[in-house]
Amino acid sequence: MKTQNNCILCLVSCVLCLASFSSCNMRPFGVLNAEKMENVLYDIYIADATMSTRHISTDQKTRREYYDYIFEKHHVTRATFEKSMAWYAHNPKKLEQIYDKVKERVNKLQVDVENYVYHPENKELDENKMLDTINLVKFENHYSFKNQPPKDSLFFELKNRDYFALKDRFIWSFLMKIEPLDTNIKSLAETKTYLTITYTNGAEKTMRGKLICDTKTYRYTFQMPVNDSLVPVAVRGSFFDGKDMVRSVSIDSAQLIRIYNEEKYPLIDSLKIKFGKITPEDTIKKVDIENALNNSRDFDRRNVLHPNMQRMRPNAETELKVKK
Repeated sequence: MKTQNNCILCLVSCVLCLASFSSCNMRPFGVLNAEKMENVLYDIYIADATMSTRHISTDQKTRREYYDYIFEKHHVTRATFEKSMAWYAHNPKKLEQIYDKVKERVNKLQVDVENYVYHPENKELDENKMLDTINLVKFENHYSFKNQPPKDSLFFELKNRDYFALKDRFIWSFLMKIEPLDTNIKSLAETKTYLTITYTNGAEKTMRGKLICDTKTYRYTFQMPVNDSLVPVAVRGSFFDGKDMVRSVSIDSAQLIRIYNEEKYPLIDSLKIKFGKITPEDTIKKVDIENALNNSRDFDRRNVLHPNMQRMRPNAETELKVKK
């Protein structure tokens, strides 16, 4: 009998212990479930981060207003949230699981923000903030030929891997006036202007434009599309490439601008000395990007300028190859 009583007492003790353990781990009435607690804590984290990064006052009144909005959003009261926090604090494993999920969501949010998922329109703006420009060729201000320019006299080329980097953009612009032998001709049939970019795999991208010869001065602008996967290794071009006979050719304000990411691909010191640097503001003033070439149509000729441009002999020391 005594043995039987001992067994009953032992059984009762076990049941009481299990009941006690179960009551400690069982979420009581009025405590938020894990999913809802996670959502509230996630929004609180975002609110705290917002106040910090935007330098919003973090006094008690402001913080309370933010939190009250979050509680209202999730249809909970402040008292319910505080009661839930107290219970989860006594159940640290459950609280840790909730915080792990909150951190996972925060990390994903950070990646999405960095990849412009929510504001894709800001990607180009941020990339442009890191861009800088450099004038790659030291053209003279003016070039003038009273007769047909000699073959290859208006040709230039840069071949040096150190001059370029991935995602470089190039804008080549100049003013040109051509006086034809035949005044009835308005454009040259066998003569073009062109710009060619050579890439690491040997591929080339060329843009060509027709030359107008109505004795007026035109602005020509080439804007080469960006190649996102290949690095340029050479740039070459010609102001006047062809066989047409003309009375005179005048070129003014030529420049070849490289637009590059200064932060990712800073210039080596030798390039800074060799070419010198110009500001993005100067580039915008001098280069009319709207007059750009594309693959599907002829060169765009706009902005007719002054009809009588001053003529000057070219300087043989310029990097533009000139043959007299």
